[in-house]
Amino acid sequence: MTKLKTTRKTYAFSAPFNLTGLDQSFPAGQYDVEIEEQMMEGMSFVAFKRIATTMRMIHAADGLAKPGLVNNRFNIDPRDFELAILKDRHQCSEEISSLQSSHALSNFDQLAIDASENEGMTDHDYHS
Repeated sequence: MTKLKTTRKTYAFSAPFNLTGLDQSFPAGQYDVEIEEQMMEGMSFVAFKRIATTMRMIHAADGLAKPGLVNNRFNIDPRDFELAILKDRHQCSEEISSLQSSHALSNFDQLAIDASENEGMTDHDYHS
C-alpha cells in the first residue's frame, strides 16, 4: 500500500506571471497549489518524494472570469513557481527568474524562497 501526502497552499499574486512550459500568462489573483508526495519505503526515517505539483486559479484579482483558467489544473514545475512568487514579491532579480537552472540561485535567493513559503499563504495538509 502506497502512502501519499497531499499539501495544499493558497498563493496570492499581485501581478501577472508566466511559468515555463505553459503557453499562457496567468493574471494576478489567488491560486491553489497542490503538492503530492509519496512515502519512500525502506528508509530508517520518514521521507517523502514529490511526485506531482499542480496549480489551479481560485479567482482573478480583477474579479473577472478567465476562460480556460478558473477551475482548470495545470501541472507546474515547483522551482519555476517559486521563482514566480519571488519575482511577484520583488525578492528576486529579473535575471535570476529567467534562468532555468536551480543551481543558478544564490544563497540569498534560496533563503528568500524558503522564507516566502509561509508568508501570506494559508496551509492545509491532507493525508490520503
